[in-house]
Formats: sequence, structure tokens, C-alpha cells
Amino acid sequence: MFIIEVVPFLKGGKVESLTYYSSEPYEIGSVVTIPVRKKEARAMVVKQEPVSAAKTAVRAATFSLRKLPAQTKRTDLPPLLLETAKQLMKEVPASLSAILFALLPKEVREGQVELNTNLPCLGEQSQPKVSVLQADESERLRAYRSQVREAFAHRGSVLLVVPTAAHIDKVKDFLARGIDDRVITLTGNMSENRLKKAYHELADLSHAKLIITTPARAFVDRPDITHIIIDRSRSQDYKARTRPYIDWRDALLKLGKISGRDVILGDLLPRTEDEFRRQTDRYQTLGEHPKRLNFPGRTQIVRQRDRAKPTEPFKLISNDLKREIEFSLRKKGPVFIYSARRGLAPVVACGDCGHIFRCPHSGSPYSLLRIKKPPATYTGETEPQEERWFMSSVSGRRVRAADVCPDCGSWRLRERGIGIQQVEDELREALPDCKLFVFDHTTVTTARQARTLAGKFYEAKGAIMLGTTMALPYLDRPVALSAVVSTDAARSIPSWRADEEFFSLLLHLREISSDMVLVQTRTESDDILKYFKTGQVEQFYKDELALRETLSYPPFSKLIHLTIAGKPAALKPLENEIKEWLKDYQPKFYSAPHSTPKETVRYGLIRVTEANWPNDELIKKLRSLPPMVRVEVNPARIV
Repeated sequence: MFIIEVVPFLKGGKVESLTYYSSEPYEIGSVVTIPVRKKEARAMVVKQEPVSAAKTAVRAATFSLRKLPAQTKRTDLPPLLLETAKQLMKEVPASLSAILFALLPKEVREGQVELNTNLPCLGEQSQPKVSVLQADESERLRAYRSQVREAFAHRGSVLLVVPTAAHIDKVKDFLARGIDDRVITLTGNMSENRLKKAYHELADLSHAKLIITTPARAFVDRPDITHIIIDRSRSQDYKARTRPYIDWRDALLKLGKISGRDVILGDLLPRTEDEFRRQTDRYQTLGEHPKRLNFPGRTQIVRQRDRAKPTEPFKLISNDLKREIEFSLRKKGPVFIYSARRGLAPVVACGDCGHIFRCPHSGSPYSLLRIKKPPATYTGETEPQEERWFMSSVSGRRVRAADVCPDCGSWRLRERGIGIQQVEDELREALPDCKLFVFDHTTVTTARQARTLAGKFYEAKGAIMLGTTMALPYLDRPVALSAVVSTDAARSIPSWRADEEFFSLLLHLREISSDMVLVQTRTESDDILKYFKTGQVEQFYKDELALRETLSYPPFSKLIHLTIAGKPAALKPLENEIKEWLKDYQPKFYSAPHSTPKETVRYGLIRVTEANWPNDELIKKLRSLPPMVRVEVNPARIV
């Protein structure tokens, strides 16, 4: 008889391990099926020993061991994957099972696909290098093609990771020329048959391959991979939005270091942290690093000076923007208009008492959305019916929009901020004859719908696409004119990365615009807009690094962010316990801006210098916090 200890692949990951007895031994790293709460789950064996060696522990146990069911099919996890997960545990306050759950694709976790276990933990290179490539997309793709062909010449495969499935098609079309039969793509929106075929091709080691995938499937490995390319490395899509909040870039960098593979971080504007490491020679430079980026199109900054009146809001579409749109449409050129916020307005407030409508679950302000409901033909309706809803972007809660204030009963409700539906209304009024496509979460809910809408936009020959950030990956061909409706709305993101994100947006618009990028603002121009006009990326990094060093932001420290939520009376004891438990690290607690007297959200922030990271003792303490405490390392937002 044997005692088998396993870690289950469970989402969230507070279950460290479970113990069973078995009549058969199982090797460490084997994947087995276990009973958990009347259900079955997949788990990995982390320890096994004969019952004779654990008699004392078994006798002292206050519970009885369950029998591990006989396994009809036994599989193993690659040693390289296990080592990567263990290395991540030093910097991610989560259990091994939670990290493995995040790294493994669903089809592997559920046993539908087996991974090749004959993979080495160490590669051929004892000192693999990390390189930064800063260039526009066409230059990056040419550099990637050169790397792929060089790797193929030495019988090596290449793993190329892109942030989302929307980026795969263009990358594949460019890189697959001449090597179509040696390119494998892996995404979550593939059919079951296509996915099985891709895994079958992945297991074929007769030829080197180019594997193009998204972060969720980046750890489906091959032993002959020599290079890992992380394209659009600044994208926030590389940071997981659910526990254990893994940064896929960090995981891939650890994978490269463990396996002896070179890693390339490529983007139009790499992260400031990556640029800092390049400047301090921890990362190398691939190609010629530019001080200034050159783009073919012109730029124009329009300062809007009109003021809102009590009876009407200020104009969103300036005369300059309207004139440039009309000029582009006459030339049959596509036009893209960027709007930062969804819905009609990001906030609704009472004009009398100031009450702000908030989600009761998250405390975040409701966005006001307009939804057009199909006409009910059985009642004789012929036109779509308009409905207004409140929606929380944090919790996803959606309720009918209120007509009066719940505090004072006033009907004078005011919309604050600029939403994409508000911009749509003004565009239709200013340009009633134009073809207008709206690309946001209400008009596009699937990748197929997104591709279809983008295709119709380009085929229309002289049309406008009004979209949020989610539209950008689908603009795979140039537009004649692009414009930012409101710089102030685009910059009002509560993130310590706000300047970097906004500057990256402006550079991306310059990259895809053949004629002009027009930016509207109601404030004085600052350095970011000046760098946008001149393409001075070197000066931007210099300013950004100086500011981050002053404020002790990454790359000069690690930010450990804690979140607790609930009734104020219940939070106070929990907060005191956390402060006492982490007193050596001096956590600073503060309330979230959307907190209310009834429902409070408290944040805690710990700064750890780079010299003291990773910190084993701190990670151990963070891992032991109760599940209601959310812990995230280097989140995009700390307020």
C-alpha cells in the first residue's frame, strides 16, 4: 500500500494538496483523476511513499484516507512545465495547483490532450539572452521571419506568442509564406477537430515548426524550441485578470531561462520596465534601437474651447475634425474614430444632491448604456425600442436605468463623461449620409462578429468606424484618418501606467493611419502630445523613468496590492490582522474611491525594492492570507 499526495488542478487554488491511499505506486509528476466533493478532478502527484514509512502520521491523523481510484489512463506533465510553475511560486502568492491550473490549457487539464513529457528541463544554452525589439509591426514581422529561418536552418522550432487570437491571422499570413506546412496555430476559438489536428502536428518532431499561439496555450511545449518571441509585449492582455493573476510575460521569461532559450520582447512601444533593463544591459537590443519613430502621416492637435451650456452639452465633433472626415470620405478613404468609454456615459449623477449611481456589489459607478430592442411584431411595433440600462464594468451587473434619484427623489439626473454612444449620436447628426460602423461590446460579442464588422468597414470604401480599444486588433489594414474624440477621456484611466498606455495608443494610431491622426483636447498640450507629434520615444522613456523613480513605481520596486471588501464594521478587524501579520513590510491601507458607508473597499499597498525581490518570507505570508483577500503583484491599477 502507498500514500499518494496530489495537488488538484482547481481554479482559485487555495487547496494545497490532498492525500489518498493506493495499492499502486505513482511517479511524481503523474496526472491522475481524483474524487473531490462528489465530483472528479484532475491532479498531479507530488509525493508518494509506502504506508510502512508513514505509519506514525497515519495513526495520528484525525481523518480517514480515501482510496485513490484505479487509473485506467496515466499521463505525466513535462518536467519543464513543473519547474516553471515552481519558479513562479517564488513571485506569485498562490499554490502550485493554482499556477498549474493557469498554465495548462483546458483540453490538457481535462485529459483530452496529452503533452509530450520527453522534454528537457535545461536547454543547450547555459546563458540564454533576452532581447528588446522596438519597431513598427512590418519591421518586427520581418525581424521575426529572419529569426524563424535562422532557427529552422539549425533544426530549431520557434514559439511566437501574441496577446489575443485577433492578432494571429496577420502574423500568420506574413510569416507562413513559403513554410505553410510548418506553421501551427493554437487558440481557444478553434473547433475541437482543428485543435486536435494542431496538437497532432505539434507532436510531430520530424521537422522544426513555427508555433503561433496566445498566452493560454504558450506552455504547450516542444523539445526543439530554441527561441520564444513575445509580440506586442506591452499589451495588458498578457496579465491574467483572474487568480492567481499571472503575468504571462514573466512566466515565459522564466521558461526561457530554465530551458536555455532566447526570448525576444517586441513592440512599437515596449514596457518602460523592459526599456530600463535594456538601458542597464540586463536585456540586449535586437536591431537598431530608435530614438525617434517616423510615420508617413501628418498629425494635428485640436484645442476645443467651447463651453457647455445648461441646455446643451459641448460639441464632441469639432469643425476641424468634421472637415477632415469629409475630406477623407470624399477620397473613399476609411476613417477610424477612437472613443475611450463605452455606453452613453461612464457616470450618472443627481443634479440636486450629487448622488452617484453605483453597483451594490462592486461599489463602482454604473455606466449608462442604450440598448435597442427588436420590435415586438405581435403588438404592431415596427421600429426598434430603445431601453436604457445601468451596467457595472467591474461586476457585470446590469439593471434598468433609474428615472429618479433614490436619495432625494429628483428627476434631474445628469450624465457625466463621454461615452461611445454619445459620440455616435453626434456623428450621425453631423454627418447624416455617412456609413457608420460602431465597434464596441454591444455590437460585437464574438471574434467572428468582430472580423465580419471590420471586413464590412474596409469593403465600404469611404466609411467611418467608431470604436473602443477592442477594435484596434481588427484594424489590420491602414486607415486614411484616425482621430481621438477626447484626449481627456482617454487619459482618465486610474492607472500608474496611464501615460505609457496613452502614448502607446497615439503611436499605434500613427502606425495605422496613412494620411493623418487628429487628436481633440480641452486642456493645454503637454509633453505626451509633443512626443506624439515628433515620435520622440527616447525622451518619453527618460521622463517616465524619472517620474517612476521618484514615486517608487516599477521597475524600481515591486507593488504588492491587497483588496478587501465588505461592511466597514467587519473589515476593520480583518485589516488590523493583516497589518499585524505583515507589519515587517509596512502595508499602507486606503479606501477605494467608489467606497460607500454601507459597502467599503479597502486597498493595501506594499512596496518592495528590486534588490529585495523575490522575497520568500513575504510570499509565504501572502499565500497564507484568507481567500477573501485578493493579492496581486504589479497590477495596472492601485486605486
